[in-house]
Amino acid sequence: DVDYIVQEHKIVIIDENTGRPQPGRRFSDGLHQSIEAKESVPIQQETQTYATITLQNYFRMYDKLAGMTGTAMTEANELKEIYKIDVLDIPTHKKCIRKDADDEIYMSEREKYNAIIKDII
Repeated sequence: DVDYIVQEHKIVIIDENTGRPQPGRRFSDGLHQSIEAKESVPIQQETQTYATITLQNYFRMYDKLAGMTGTAMTEANELKEIYKIDVLDIPTHKKCIRKDADDEIYMSEREKYNAIIKDII
């Protein structure tokens, strides 16, 4: 239940980052067939990769790129050097109305809950 599950007589890989099943994905180099044999499910033929491409080269296939993120400005130099693309800062339509407060640190859970109750009352 960590790396794969058996579902409908097939081996389904579990994504290591999200923990979600990835139907259609297969382990390479005969590992998937070995697991199928171990779990007594029908053994499928190994898939073959015909081509691979890095993300950098994939992005270079396009003349124009667009995207939106809150962290691109901090990596603007790297994006310029690697991808030869500029990062443009577009300000928000409305001002931020959030009021940031200082962090509060409590020595115990009881002290923390007492502070919450005091704030509510």
